[in-house]
Amino acid sequence: MGSGAERATEEQLQKNIWKIIWFNGIFSVFSSIAQLGLFDTYLFIMAGNSNTAVGWAESISGLSQIVLAGPAGILTDTCSRSKILNWCVLLAVLAVGTSIAGVGLDNFPIIYASLFVFGAYSAIQNTASFALYSDSIPQGSRAKWLSRVSIVNQIGYGAGPFLSLFLFAYFGNEWKLSVLHVVLIIGFLGMVPANMFLVNLKDAQHEDGGAEASGAYCNLRYARVVPWLICTLDVVSAVGAGMTVKFFPLFFKEDYGLNPGQIQLLFAIYGLSFGFFTWLCEKAAGKIGRVQAGLLFALSGVMCLFLLAYLRWLPSVLVVFVIRGALANAIYPIDRSILMDFVPSSERGRWNAAESISSMSWSGSAVIGGYLMDAYDYRQTFVITAFIYLVSASLR
Repeated sequence: MGSGAERATEEQLQKNIWKIIWFNGIFSVFSSIAQLGLFDTYLFIMAGNSNTAVGWAESISGLSQIVLAGPAGILTDTCSRSKILNWCVLLAVLAVGTSIAGVGLDNFPIIYASLFVFGAYSAIQNTASFALYSDSIPQGSRAKWLSRVSIVNQIGYGAGPFLSLFLFAYFGNEWKLSVLHVVLIIGFLGMVPANMFLVNLKDAQHEDGGAEASGAYCNLRYARVVPWLICTLDVVSAVGAGMTVKFFPLFFKEDYGLNPGQIQLLFAIYGLSFGFFTWLCEKAAGKIGRVQAGLLFALSGVMCLFLLAYLRWLPSVLVVFVIRGALANAIYPIDRSILMDFVPSSERGRWNAAESISSMSWSGSAVIGGYLMDAYDYRQTFVITAFIYLVSASLR
């Protein structure tokens, strides 16, 4: 970013924070409708009940993010982050248009193209918006504000399925492509106005060497090791997540016969629980430390996944499923706050890109998960994933 640009005022930085929070909240509502369980089920049905097809679709989106994460990080650290986000609005419109065309025509090549475009959008938008958001937060408040945006994000992911409930009640509570078309397209369309909050943000200008320019702990011994360690454990976690997470809706549809409305209600509760557990993790971090809280929640999540593989009674499966997901997702803002405290502002774009690469590592494992579930069953894959999560927890 140009050093000669006028420095943002505190009021402008506060506007950045709230506009990005609003974007995350609204976008997550419609993304949860268009891109999560319903979309995966749509692909599953259209491909003739194939988990492998779902895995390949996820891989296309994830791999495009991995390929573009590096360039996105360099772009974010060298260009105006606010201008990059303005470009992202146009990219979002292209991604939405391509997605609607692919779903409306039930055309796999167009759907794959849309997934690639959405992957590119996610790589650039996530890197630039998170870097700008982190720069706009006052020193010492990063953990609090990262938890807040994560809570808003997760509330949105819970609210989206609630909205889907009403859509299914109106258009028909059945696993029919014609019904899924309408619900998915409504979800995609809602993403466009959400992106308007990314327009006219103000670049956060910090003086080199100042307190704001550096992470809080950049000068500590071995400080440069911490970001690499966080990214490594994220890679391991993401490999495990890719084998399992995208297939949970199909697990409940195939093994327990849940209808669309029931699955949307489940995922509404699932998403809302994330916000509550993120708040709990923040409070725990304040009492026992961020690293200790992350380890506690990670190990608890692993135990729940092992339980999920062996429980059969539906009520107990549902409770453990919700708690497991909430525990696993509550750690994310804590890890991100540690990462941002150990890297200077001038490098946040590339480290956010590195985080994108690590978190998108599930793209390859999603294909493996699809093959395993088609060849064996869902629960056996849950056990494999739990052991991978255990390795990740050991790195903490």
